[in-house]
Amino acid sequence: MSLLKKIDELFAKRKRSEILLINATIFFGIVAIVYQYLFPWSEKLLKEAKAQKQAIERKINIDKSYLQAMTVNGDPNYYIKQYTKNIQQLKHQFRFISDKKEYLDFKIRELSYLLYNKKRWAQFLDSLTQKAAKNGVEINYILNNFLDVTKNFGHVLEVEISCNGDFKNLISYINDIEQSDLVVDIYDLSILNKNPLQTIFKVSVWGINY
Repeated sequence: MSLLKKIDELFAKRKRSEILLINATIFFGIVAIVYQYLFPWSEKLLKEAKAQKQAIERKINIDKSYLQAMTVNGDPNYYIKQYTKNIQQLKHQFRFISDKKEYLDFKIRELSYLLYNKKRWAQFLDSLTQKAAKNGVEINYILNNFLDVTKNFGHVLEVEISCNGDFKNLISYINDIEQSDLVVDIYDLSILNKNPLQTIFKVSVWGINY
């Protein structure tokens, strides 16, 4: 005999009041089981959902505060536009500085004759006799001396020149020396009243040490 038939026979022998009592007992038993086991679980789920809701609300409030802080004159993208503008200005300044650096590099290469170079200075010494011949000036002697007077600027070539010629030719000769590609300084000039005029002067030649 199956379990369901046994239950039916059991209820068939009972009074209606007994059946209602049994059903009520079963119902309250189920309720008690649900309350004891399912209610704590559902309460746990409710607490977790509430905590998630509060976390989301906090994040929303933080985002709202951030947007309010970033909004200037009703424009939420104010700082983005400002930073973009600043970046463009910095890029422009970088290009300007880069172009200026290239220009300075070019000028340094263009003025490379100023660099300390004994070979170039030797060529300058040779040019002194060539310029003298060109201007009709007779050289008596040329003395030269290399000096290192400063570590910051470089070396100095000192030259003393004694020569003869008429006044016009001597002035033209000195002018030719001053027009040299190198940085020169003519000083200590003395002219003896002879025929032809005898002139002694000194020349300093400067160069950047590298």
